[in-house]
Amino acid sequence: MRRFESGLLWLNRFLCAALLVAACALVFANVVLRYGFGVSLAWAEEASRYMMIWLAFLAAGLALREGAHIAVDLLPEALPEPAARWLRALILAAIAGFLGLLLVLGINYADFAMMQRSPVLRLSMGLVYLAIPVGTALMLLHLALMAPRFVLRPRDEAAQVRAAEMGSL
Repeated sequence: MRRFESGLLWLNRFLCAALLVAACALVFANVVLRYGFGVSLAWAEEASRYMMIWLAFLAAGLALREGAHIAVDLLPEALPEPAARWLRALILAAIAGFLGLLLVLGINYADFAMMQRSPVLRLSMGLVYLAIPVGTALMLLHLALMAPRFVLRPRDEAAQVRAAEMGSL
């Protein structure tokens, strides 16, 4: 399982890095061509926008693993450890429920937009909107892999001090 998880992380990071490099290179090349040679790639702006959309959804699972999404952890830190674990499990269940709903709606939205074409590239917009269910499925997978560590994680010393101070108020 550990090997699968490290492979998933490597692939996810590689795809994000590749999309970021490709989008930046495309925008840079288009700026150089436009201002240096008076020629512009009409499709560059649209392609880089779609790459950034895919990048955002693919990177969301990595951000979830790192705790980089906005979170309020005041209540779990103030509770005794057994109650904090139950609350973290409840939070995970709520996140999983939201992501499950987003996955279903994302699939429906991508399917709905399959016949619509982008203005310049004439690309199916459903392929662009597939970033939603694919990124959401990746987030669910990352959530499942990190769930035991999140729920059972021991508090660090600073969190224990904060919890004790809140309990004495």
